[in-house]
Amino acid sequence: PVPTYSIPTPFSKHPFEFIIGFRNTFYLIFFAYFLTIMAVTAANFNLGIFALLLILLLCMSFYAEPEDMYFVWVFSQTSTKFLLIKILTALAFSTLLCLPVSISLMVFYPENMIAVAGFQIIGSLYLIAMILSKYAAFPEKINLPQILLIALSVSFPPLLIGIIPYFYSKSITRLNEILK
Repeated sequence: PVPTYSIPTPFSKHPFEFIIGFRNTFYLIFFAYFLTIMAVTAANFNLGIFALLLILLLCMSFYAEPEDMYFVWVFSQTSTKFLLIKILTALAFSTLLCLPVSISLMVFYPENMIAVAGFQIIGSLYLIAMILSKYAAFPEKINLPQILLIALSVSFPPLLIGIIPYFYSKSITRLNEILK
């Protein structure tokens, strides 16, 4: 028999998106941490922000693929509760992954503390939009119009004010069919 080895993760067993995503992209996460060290040693704040955005984009990518319908169906709560748990878990674990970068940038660039917090907040809003778009299309993959909406909001972030509630209502409709 071939010995198997699984990469340990700092996450519990429930948010499988982060377990699978971390195991598939851990080298990119450590690369982002390396970029943060380079940003500090080279006095390049923008490189540090790039590292933060890289981690947030990786976290968004964890939600690109839909899970099997069974894993949603066995959830014994309402659609709203399901989405709330998914979002809170994603925010907690993405913040955990971003913490080394954010703290480093805030310590070494205290004059840019508000910018770091702003990028973290905006990145979290995009993560929420990604989760909601995943379940708005569930059990299918995220479709082209949803991708275009998210991409359009990248060029004009205030669009998130309308996109998040739109995806939320579509997600509730889709999940109600499965969870009831």
